[in-house]
Amino acid sequence: MDINWLSLIDAKQQMAPEQYTHLADNSSLTRRVRQACDGCFDVKLIDHKTVRAGRQECKLLNLPDATRALSRQVFLRCNEQPLIFARTIVGLVEKNRPLTDRIARLGEQSLGSVLFKDPLAIKRQMHLVCLPFNHEFFNTAKLAGLNSDRAVWLRRSLYDYEGCDLIVYEAFIAF
Repeated sequence: MDINWLSLIDAKQQMAPEQYTHLADNSSLTRRVRQACDGCFDVKLIDHKTVRAGRQECKLLNLPDATRALSRQVFLRCNEQPLIFARTIVGLVEKNRPLTDRIARLGEQSLGSVLFKDPLAIKRQMHLVCLPFNHEFFNTAKLAGLNSDRAVWLRRSLYDYEGCDLIVYEAFIAF
């Protein structure tokens, strides 16, 4: 599933300034959603499994092609309404074991609540793309009952967390 990701500079040319400011924000999305929900925020775990990382993911994570990876997919919700569809990918390699074990224990807690509490978590790259909701990236979200007939902005961030690389995707469904 190759996606033509845009750099922040290129994406800025394709959207309204307030939309760009919202999507390019480096702060905790979990915190922003939680504040907007006025206490009615939760995380709904959709899927947590081992997958083969895609070609672009392996390249970004400096892993051999088709490396096994942990995939975790959730909805960030307000009043049980999904606002964000998020997917995390971490290569299942020995150096990442502490991180994959920690993610496995998250359950219905947000990964952002962990990443943004730790000063050792560094966001190294961010890219944006606008995809139609019928794109295969959203297959799990559709299986979980989410439907949309519009295009959705998707953000991909590469993090270094205590020496482990991970990718976090955030699709802005309704936020």
